[in-house]
Amino acid sequence: MASDRKTVFLTTELPRRILHHSPDLDSEGKFSDVKLSTPDHLDGFMSTIHKLSFAYESANGSDARTLNLMVKVMKGSDEFRESSMAKTQFTNEIYIYTKVLPVFKELLEGSGISANWCPKVYYGEAGHLPTYSDQYETILVLEDISPMGYKAGPRLDLEEDHLRMMARNIASFHACTYAMRIRKDPRLQKLIDGIIPLEFTCGENKFTSYDVLFKLGVDRLFQYLDAHSEELDTDDFKQDIKLFRQRYGVTPIELMQHLIRRDDVYSVILHGDYNRNNVLFQSDADGKPIALKMFDFQENRYATPVIDLTFFMYMSMTAELRDRHWDSLVREYQSTLMDSLVAILKTTKEDPLLAPYRYEPFMDHFKQHAVYGVIVTLHFLPWMMCPEEECEQLSYHFARDVHSKELAHWTRVCGGEEVDKRLVGVLRHASSKGYLDVVKQ
Repeated sequence: MASDRKTVFLTTELPRRILHHSPDLDSEGKFSDVKLSTPDHLDGFMSTIHKLSFAYESANGSDARTLNLMVKVMKGSDEFRESSMAKTQFTNEIYIYTKVLPVFKELLEGSGISANWCPKVYYGEAGHLPTYSDQYETILVLEDISPMGYKAGPRLDLEEDHLRMMARNIASFHACTYAMRIRKDPRLQKLIDGIIPLEFTCGENKFTSYDVLFKLGVDRLFQYLDAHSEELDTDDFKQDIKLFRQRYGVTPIELMQHLIRRDDVYSVILHGDYNRNNVLFQSDADGKPIALKMFDFQENRYATPVIDLTFFMYMSMTAELRDRHWDSLVREYQSTLMDSLVAILKTTKEDPLLAPYRYEPFMDHFKQHAVYGVIVTLHFLPWMMCPEEECEQLSYHFARDVHSKELAHWTRVCGGEEVDKRLVGVLRHASSKGYLDVVKQ
């Protein structure tokens, strides 16, 4: 539970702020029966999630209901927030919810495309809140959608229906950036300028936590391949790994910085951390997913859409599923993207302005950036596959000291050989698709 000072803010001042800032609530309304809890299973690396509920009644009594909400706040010391760039990430997240999404929703009016990507936003604030704490803070209040049946999908391996829904969902989101660019909508540049750049490297400076985590991820891969050279089962795969190790084995973060560079054709406003742990699914009586909501925009960027694709695809597809559905999943994204652009712009697929987003040119772009998902998977998949007690060790040492020997140890061994083999499979697939050609450039 939060400290007394924070608890008072969350249970008294925050409900009043919610009434003032939410357009469908009466700012003169009343609230009562406030309940606050902090479930352990919602605790994140950099954030604390509270559940907040209260009875609401409009001033004239015509609207009375119980609001069930999720409150997301930053956690950790100033030093931890600095090393993890939490201030930048959480401020950007508030910006997406309060500035970008409203413009995108307005853009889609009359297109027939739903802008219902996320839980409803009730309040978002970034800055100094003296009645809450002495630190720079961000507070985000979203609707609790669990009572509507939304819940997480499988912890690791998603099924085909989940994957296709994720691809379609993010395609319609990305289409908004492209449509605004094609229309030369002056609001687009303003939206882009409002995103604080989240760079992996900037001059001599590096994003500390990711610099360490990416390096530990590739170290684990190379350590396993050194001991199991038989896994390098083709000359092409062996050569790709050799070049990758020579160019970026010590500094994979430099490759990641190269992959997030902006361009004037393909860059979009991203989710940035689009993975199964940041989406919730609603399912029918047979367990088939019928709706999806995404959240956690704290790593959003203006960069290639391939970031939002290859992360969840490499993280959540078994080797067997990759072999059967990889290409069709990318095509589903691209076809949904084109259909969305046609609907928003009220044009046809033959429109020459849509040429860069047709399948062949898009796939050329995809191939040049797909290794992004590979590098993130090398670092993050072990955390998702390992037993709970090992994950607790990783989380503890990550928060305590990202440079510690203990974090390095647990990162290299967690999950055992099952993890090692799966990581090799990810690299083998990327090599077979030509995605590692980028290291030759």
